[in-house]
Amino acid sequence: MKKSFSSLLILLSIMSFGQNMQVQNMFNYLRSKEYDKAKVSADAAAEHEATKTSSKMWMYRGNVYRAIYADTSKKVRDIDAAAEEKALDAYINSLKFDKDNIYKDDVKGLIVNASSATKRKAGFYSYNKEYEKALYCYDLLEAALPYDFDQAMKRQNITKEKIMFEKFEMYKSAANKEKTKEYAGKLMDAKYKDPKIYMDMVKLSLLDKDTAGALGYIEKGKLLFEDNMSLIGTEIDIYMARKKTDVLKDKLKAAIEVAPDNEVLHMVLADIYRKTGKFEDAEKEYMKSLELKPDYEPANYNLGVLYYSAAKEWNDKLNSLPLKDPKTKDYETKSNDYFKKAVGYFETSFEVTKDSNTKRILRQITLRLGDTVKAEKYK
Repeated sequence: MKKSFSSLLILLSIMSFGQNMQVQNMFNYLRSKEYDKAKVSADAAAEHEATKTSSKMWMYRGNVYRAIYADTSKKVRDIDAAAEEKALDAYINSLKFDKDNIYKDDVKGLIVNASSATKRKAGFYSYNKEYEKALYCYDLLEAALPYDFDQAMKRQNITKEKIMFEKFEMYKSAANKEKTKEYAGKLMDAKYKDPKIYMDMVKLSLLDKDTAGALGYIEKGKLLFEDNMSLIGTEIDIYMARKKTDVLKDKLKAAIEVAPDNEVLHMVLADIYRKTGKFEDAEKEYMKSLELKPDYEPANYNLGVLYYSAAKEWNDKLNSLPLKDPKTKDYETKSNDYFKKAVGYFETSFEVTKDSNTKRILRQITLRLGDTVKAEKYK
């Protein structure tokens, strides 16, 4: 019995030694750039009882897979298509099992490198509709965050909130409505600073014919992004489609009574007047908005649109007149006057946005007015 027990100990010792040799082999193969053999040793050592909780083994394994994904040769990278995420997983395990922080200084920079690579890989998977693989990468990135000792991951925009946003985008791309809504809710609770979340949920709600839900998302979005024109414009469109612009006007007027110096509220009210054909009321509210904030770009642009539309109307009337009609000169003057007004406001807007469509409009108007010097500026 004693002899049998001794034999067992010897056998276990031999097996343990063999697996420790796998770790040494991994290191040696990596050093000699025999990556295929290093991978075999790395995989064997990761599964064996004798080494699967070894911090050192996991560090070496991470180095093997990092060497594979970072190599410039496609032949080497093809050794393992999931090398980025395997490297990150290995470094996470290395730090997890490193109770005495023996390898912390060696691994803390490597885990940041592998996290960046895995983040890129997640985007690649998501783009190619391999959503399960993308999700695994995002989960790994979350698991890596506690080991961001020097905030290097954060500086590379790898944070809990950013990973949450990427998952939201992935689920939206996968047309998984329930998960999209779930992650939108998480991001909203976290006050994530991106109006796109709210607009995406508005669009999703409208596709589901849930107008009340869409308006709810708009209200939430406006609490953080009060002057976001996509949210504001969509809200106006919804109320107009429901023939409830009076409701929106009343809401805005009440808000203006509370905050009369808010240029955004005046501009939004002006937009409603413009879209419902109330020219003078729209002009008055745009002017009030710009009186409060002369460089407010949305108000400058939309006032330009108001005058441009008026100029087009007079121009259309002009074109419909018979030849030698006595009203020709008057209509042409009114059209040009409104075009001249529009130019100034479009120019102020363009200085801020450099928008190609605004540039095209400016060139069109200045040519129409015969100002070829200025037209060249917008060529």
